[in-house]
Amino acid sequence: MALSFRRNGDGSFGVTLPIHDRSLLEALVPQMRELVEHHDPDTWRMFPNPYPKHEKAADEYSELIGDDLKNGHLAALDTVMKTLDAKRLDEDQMISWMQAVNHLRLFMGTRLGVTEESDFDDFSTDEGLALFEMYCYLGHVLELIVQAVSGNDF
Repeated sequence: MALSFRRNGDGSFGVTLPIHDRSLLEALVPQMRELVEHHDPDTWRMFPNPYPKHEKAADEYSELIGDDLKNGHLAALDTVMKTLDAKRLDEDQMISWMQAVNHLRLFMGTRLGVTEESDFDDFSTDEGLALFEMYCYLGHVLELIVQAVSGNDF
């Protein structure tokens, strides 16, 4: 059984999530939730600063949007946890999956210092290689979700 996400005729999405994929997400999502809740420095890409040269405007933006953004990220992660065993997802749930997987991938990429040129040779430790493999896996999952949501086969 291969990992897959597909749009059904009624607008819902069929999900095939093998046990090893489910187990990995079941382990990663709560960890990500904890990192978001405690503002881990490597989650910064999930909380972009639209005013990097204007500290006052950046602070006002963060004050205005910060909690909503954080709560949205947490809600997406919660949706994934609640629907890990689901065989069908509605569009809102699928979008939450897309957001949560993207957040996981952004965090791992930031933590590892991944660039567009990064490959397996850049990670010499077992831990670095394992994390880079998860990063690549999450990229694959994200691609499958985007394909299903957009209705395109790339």
